[in-house]
Amino acid sequence: MMRSLLWTILALLTLSLAVSACSGHSDASEEISAASDTLVTLHPRDIARLLNDLGDADGIQRLPVNSVGRLREVFNDTNALQLPAAMACGIDPVIDLRSAYHLRRPIQRIYSCDEFVVDSLWMSMPYLVPRAAQLLKDIGRTFQDTVRNRGGGDYRIKVTSLLRTEYSVSKLRRRNRNASDSSCHRFATTFDISWTKFDCLDTTRLVSLEDLKNILAEIIQQKREQGRCYAIYERRQGCFHVTVR
Repeated sequence: MMRSLLWTILALLTLSLAVSACSGHSDASEEISAASDTLVTLHPRDIARLLNDLGDADGIQRLPVNSVGRLREVFNDTNALQLPAAMACGIDPVIDLRSAYHLRRPIQRIYSCDEFVVDSLWMSMPYLVPRAAQLLKDIGRTFQDTVRNRGGGDYRIKVTSLLRTEYSVSKLRRRNRNASDSSCHRFATTFDISWTKFDCLDTTRLVSLEDLKNILAEIIQQKREQGRCYAIYERRQGCFHVTVR
């Protein structure tokens, strides 16, 4: 009975999931509405859970995953822990981009590349210090190689937030009271990687969103264990918040 119900729901949601996992567009939302507002509204993590319960759904490929544990418990490096690392490795916070010409450390512009896609940025600008830029590239390359080696084809991670100025942080706080005025993003050391959407380079091979998320978690955990970064698993924003060390 439960399996039949899941199939009914997935018949309405499979197309939305495929677009979310494989789209090159940036109009992501934290919720996906099924068919119309009169039907149930599900977060991407709930859709992934449904797919996981169904096993090998038609057209959706499953990949081997090495679980790192409950993500909220594993990736719990608080802002208080990340902030000193950001201050040590990063730039002095800037009011706007023009202030960047007077920085004590260099920053580099981040473009979409073979290893990752820079999504349409909201309240941030595509810049990182070189050490953070290298970490991002390494995460993207390792993720891509891992998915390919496990038979999942070609996927890239999506970066959804990078450098934030003091102005963008204050503007964000007006819209979201939970946003921190001590954001690590101000130091160009921190980036967000989406776990709700990935860039699929081969649309003939659709991989479970849950598996892609957990493989990404594996890679970020490896970098944490190597002492290269701190990370937080953010459920509401649908991302991993990563700060270089």
